[in-house]
Amino acid sequence: GLLSQKLTSILRDERGPVVCILNRKGRSRLLACDRCGSLARCEKHLIPLTQKEDHALECPSGCNDRPVVCDSCGSTRFKNLRAGIARLREELEALSKKKVVEISSDSKGKIPDSDIYIGTEAALHRVERASQIVFLEFDQELLAPRFRAAEQAASLLIRSARLIGNRNEGGRLIIQTRQPEHEVLQAVLHANPEKLIEAESERRRLLQLPPYSALAQISGASASEMVQSLSGISGIEIMGPRDDCWLVRATDNNALSQAISSVGRPKGKIRIEIDPRRA
Repeated sequence: GLLSQKLTSILRDERGPVVCILNRKGRSRLLACDRCGSLARCEKHLIPLTQKEDHALECPSGCNDRPVVCDSCGSTRFKNLRAGIARLREELEALSKKKVVEISSDSKGKIPDSDIYIGTEAALHRVERASQIVFLEFDQELLAPRFRAAEQAASLLIRSARLIGNRNEGGRLIIQTRQPEHEVLQAVLHANPEKLIEAESERRRLLQLPPYSALAQISGASASEMVQSLSGISGIEIMGPRDDCWLVRATDNNALSQAISSVGRPKGKIRIEIDPRRA
């Protein structure tokens, strides 16, 4: 589980603020009926429903909220398979017997002082210092379905290392993972970025990802019209759609820019992101 026995002793440490990181907002990202085992899913989009802080079930694609009731058997009891930070805040308070402050991109104003924080990666930019930073489920960063996942995961650890300061002064970075030999973790452990760069460069070369190609992400109301025009250009590869976005790939930035310029801008809202960070 996310809250291990070792974590309990860390939470009760009196040396200074402990920051726990999990990039999942809300109470739950995946629920299953406690009686029949059915997943809570949107009837229209067939995707998992999430649970908000007011306990209502929410469809990520914008359908109306619904009560916590199983569609299959009518039960109102659900198991939380992927807890969010709102739920974990309650569990951390029970474990530590201390007040826990929740931080996310939605947090406004000054963050109150506390011995323990739980938050998304936004906490790394809102907390000024920490004695220990704990990544509760770092595998979701390493395995994220983005081609930049490895470098983004490494940047989280580098940011954390700056907050905790010198190891000789007691600063500790704790990572819960099932992949301790992953090149990101080995690069940080040995303070040697080459361990990541070598593996990542070879992976991107084989998959023809930047910098060995050029990518653009196209979204918006007129995206499909533009993508259709681009699909007829030699040397341009179209991928998608996924979440109403398309990826456009070319051999280099010049070819990509010329292709996009040649089809012109369609009427309606459109967003073009070159070398997208979250693709």
